[in-house]
Amino acid sequence: MSKTGKMLTEDPYMLEQIRFAQVLASQDSPVLITGESGTGKEHFAEILHGDRHPTSSQEATRGNNFVPINVTTLQEDLFESLLYGHKQGAFTGATRDTSGLVQLAAQGTLFLDEIGELKLTLQPKLLRFIQHKLFRKVGAAKLSTATCRIICSTNRDLKEMVKSSKFRLDLYHRLTVFIIRTTPLRERPNDLALYIHKIHDIEQKKAQDMATKILKLTPLDGNYREVQGIMARYELLGEFIIY
Repeated sequence: MSKTGKMLTEDPYMLEQIRFAQVLASQDSPVLITGESGTGKEHFAEILHGDRHPTSSQEATRGNNFVPINVTTLQEDLFESLLYGHKQGAFTGATRDTSGLVQLAAQGTLFLDEIGELKLTLQPKLLRFIQHKLFRKVGAAKLSTATCRIICSTNRDLKEMVKSSKFRLDLYHRLTVFIIRTTPLRERPNDLALYIHKIHDIEQKKAQDMATKILKLTPLDGNYREVQGIMARYELLGEFIIY
């Protein structure tokens, strides 16, 4: 990633995926973004949200609300309250009406990060919402209509999870109307060198040599996040220290 938040890449496949995301920004269909941790999945979600530079009338009507949530933080007993909100008096401690994430993302995007971690018991509740775009606040009598777009990401193989009965097949098909796949940084050595050159202001040839050395020392399972730590230690200590 660059200091401006843009993805630094010269990789043909990643550039193709970026162009694909830009095309999908004008759509409202669910999109699943897959790839290892630290490969820029949230950046792709922001491209899909597309609020910064609308290119169509449909995209221009989408709100600026980009609401990301890591599903591992959604507690089972509070799932519906956090996602859909609740009415005053719905349960002990509910002292006022509260909007859920779905309402906070109205006319915008709800980004469900690491959807593969969603507990099997919660998946039917999410499925019903995605199918019908209807939700009911906890304690409410009436259904409400959602106006947000759903984008999900995962570093897991959801197809394999379906085969092992850890992820619902029907939910999988609802989430994968379109799929964007990110590739690991170790498969893009030129992008690693580009990142070192641009972000750390290191001469291109030296950046290329540094990228080659880093890839000999580590498989870079953490991708950009791991590189940030490696470069922080290098700038302080003058050597590559791999943890």
